Formats: sequence, C-alpha cells, structure tokens
Amino acid sequence: MTLTLHAGEITAIAGVSGNGQQALADVLCGLRAPKTGTVLLAGRAMHAEPRAWIAAGVARIPEDRHAVGVIDDFPLWENAIAEHYQRRFARNGWVRRVAARGFARDVMKRFDVRAARGIDTATRSLSGGNMQKLILGRALSGAIDGVPPLIVANQPTWGLDVGAVAFVHQQLLDACAQGAAVLLISDDLDEILALADRIAVMHAGELTQTRPAAQWNLGEIGLAMAGTAQSESAHAP
Repeated sequence: MTLTLHAGEITAIAGVSGNGQQALADVLCGLRAPKTGTVLLAGRAMHAEPRAWIAAGVARIPEDRHAVGVIDDFPLWENAIAEHYQRRFARNGWVRRVAARGFARDVMKRFDVRAARGIDTATRSLSGGNMQKLILGRALSGAIDGVPPLIVANQPTWGLDVGAVAFVHQQLLDACAQGAAVLLISDDLDEILALADRIAVMHAGELTQTRPAAQWNLGEIGLAMAGTAQSESAHAP
C-alpha cells in the first residue's frame, strides 16, 4: 500500500500499539530504511540518513519523550537546539551560545514551556506536559523558511493532561493550516477523529487504504485494527 501525505492535511494512522507504527515513524525520520519501495519528500528520494531528513526540515515528535525526545541530563536550552545544532548554532566547531540560548528562550515563550530556572533548568525536572511542549517547540521551530514540510507526530499527547493535550492539538492544526503535511500516529481514536483529514489503519505491519475521515466511523476503525478484511473495502472508491 502506498502512503501519500499532502501539504495542509493531517493524515492519521490508527492501530493497536506494536503493529508497525514505530517502524513507519522511523522510516519517515530517516532512522530506518524501508525493506521495499522508495520514500520521496517533495519528489526527492530520501534515504536512511537522519541528518539529511533534519536538513530537509522534517519535524520529529517521537513516541518516547524521555528516552528519545530529550537528553535528561542536559539543560533545557541544549535540548532546544539538539536537532538544529549544526545547521544553525555551530561555527567552526563551537556553539554560538548567545544565538542558541536566545532560540531556547523563544521556544519557551512561544510554546509556554514552564521551568523553574528558565533555559538552564535540568530537562529531567520538567513535567511531562512541559517536556512535550519543549519537543514540540523544537520540532516546529526548526524550519528556517517557515513551517516544516513534514511533521511526524508519534503519540504526541500520550500521558498529558487536558490542557497540554489541547495545546498540542492546536499547534498541529496551526502548522497544518500553514502548509505542513502532518502524519499523526495515535492510539487515541477520539484524537484521530478530531484532528485527521484522512485516516488509515495499521495492523500487523500492513496499512489499509487511506480514506477521508468522514468515511470512517469508530466501528469500522475498530474492525480494521483487529485485521478484519471487510473494513478495508468499506466505502472504497
């Protein structure tokens, strides 16, 4: 099955965790090569080279914010620049600290990251919501020329309180409205139905056909998540 993501749309992947969603996210961040086929970004073939994906402006919101999203021992400002260090904040092997810290302050302000010691706060001490806002801010602020062309959001609201969930949702919607293509991977069907323009379901490493969100209902998504074949052909053009 071919998966096509469009600028200005949120495409959601539903499914029970462990059915290949992480592998898909890894492929679309340059962390893993697909076994077959080719990944194209704006017509350009992309390979399993994370640096190239970052240079192309792809924004990554990983599933595990503690183990993958940040380095807990680093202060907030270092995590804020982690994926943009070489392109924007390095000169002759040295960190441009003034620019880097200014960027971190801007991320904190724009994305409402609350930390006791400001940008020098140890990242491990942030609440889950504030840590996710930091990751979100880093991802969405990384494109030099506007919004990222692609945002890969893997379980972006897992474990967050209602206020943080609403904030994350609005940021994804705003980025989409500005022309980003958003891939939303989520176990939360309410989240998917609230945000998605198009939906596909992943089961046992296989994707269903992607269809407009209006052509799905909870029952059909549930059947597809269980691998029921009839759900894949329902409403098919």
